[in-house]
Amino acid sequence: MPYLLRDLLPTDETNGTWAEARSITFDYCGRSLSSHFQPIFSVAHRRAIGYEGLIRSTHSDGTPESPAQLLSLPANGTELLRLDRLCRALHVANFTRQLPDNTWLFVNLNSQCLISEQPDIGFTRALLEAHDLPPQRLVIEVIENEVQDPALLGRFIDHFRRLGCLIAIDDFGAGHSNFDRIWQLEPDIVKLDRSLIQRAAVDARVERILARIVSLLHEAGSLVIVEGVENEREARVAIGADADMVQGFYFARPAPDIGHHTDSWDRFDKLMGAPLPHHGIYASRLREGPRALQLLLESAVSQFHSHGDFATSSAPLFSDARTVRAFLLDDRGNQIGPSIYGPIDRLRRTERFTPLACGEHANWSHKDYHYRALQQPGKMHISEPYLSVADGSMCITVSQALTRKGRTTVYCCDLGWCEPGYTGKAGWKQTAQGAALM
Repeated sequence: MPYLLRDLLPTDETNGTWAEARSITFDYCGRSLSSHFQPIFSVAHRRAIGYEGLIRSTHSDGTPESPAQLLSLPANGTELLRLDRLCRALHVANFTRQLPDNTWLFVNLNSQCLISEQPDIGFTRALLEAHDLPPQRLVIEVIENEVQDPALLGRFIDHFRRLGCLIAIDDFGAGHSNFDRIWQLEPDIVKLDRSLIQRAAVDARVERILARIVSLLHEAGSLVIVEGVENEREARVAIGADADMVQGFYFARPAPDIGHHTDSWDRFDKLMGAPLPHHGIYASRLREGPRALQLLLESAVSQFHSHGDFATSSAPLFSDARTVRAFLLDDRGNQIGPSIYGPIDRLRRTERFTPLACGEHANWSHKDYHYRALQQPGKMHISEPYLSVADGSMCITVSQALTRKGRTTVYCCDLGWCEPGYTGKAGWKQTAQGAALM
């Protein structure tokens, strides 16, 4: 077990009785270090799906110290690595004491000291085992432009990915960030730098660029978090740009205790109650799909209109191996009941995206497959390929609005999608596991 980890495990010699403490603090160079957690909200689910661990440093007289001042204390790379590990261990220990269900813990990794010191990469595994935290609950945040040797950084990231952790690129869009690193590192999540949402909220040109950045990141296979959202205008711009998740003072401030944030539901309802910026950007061209699939959906919609049994009407859709899931939305975009999955997709679904898997009570009004279907009831609509927040994989959504007993419903079916390498073409593809969209 790494030496530092022994220092951070509950023992009779540690400060206070760890087993009884509500939260853990640690003495470092005459300062008391503690954890604060800032929630990260899913736009569609309207709830916190993760928490970023943030270090807080306080002098003995109670005077706070900024993180930048704290990180300037280590005299060399070895000491900086020790402090970096100490911060991560504190966050894991305090998070697991509260352990909210099906949420991620986001922790920052000082990638530069990883490169300079090339430490034992078993520390994170030992830390997770010591606190019984499943690796798929941990999101490792790295700042890609800190590192001059992307190949070496890539090897460390591969280790964390093999361990089961998710990878997030932090502060993308600041400094010399570039998309080359996104292609090389293939992060699960990209966090956009605060400067982007600040400028997009006051500059229509930057607002349009932000939407295209989010679209490109989705095409690359990454979910997107807009961080630093501080007011309603910025929140609307982030949602209008099709961000998957948001973080910032407008939604919640960092705190040592992980709260329930009961007001988030109403806040997102308010945000989505008015037209969002640039919905037209995401209006997709209607694709002509195979006739057999269209007939399946037409039959499913007709059956649902006749008897109102969604499970029965959607069952034949899964005879087509491309079908991933089916779900219903009301006229406001709220999902009605849970999604229905086919047998193939139930086998391939991964625990890594469990915090986002449950679609029940989610709101999808910002998605084109909802508002386009409402614009032309009775007509089938097929979206452009996009990254599904439900499982982190590419799909397209086929949807149709109908009215039954005076109630408008949007019937939706997600189909798996894959890109054919470098040809730049799209179409249908047959795979070893079954048919998929290509």
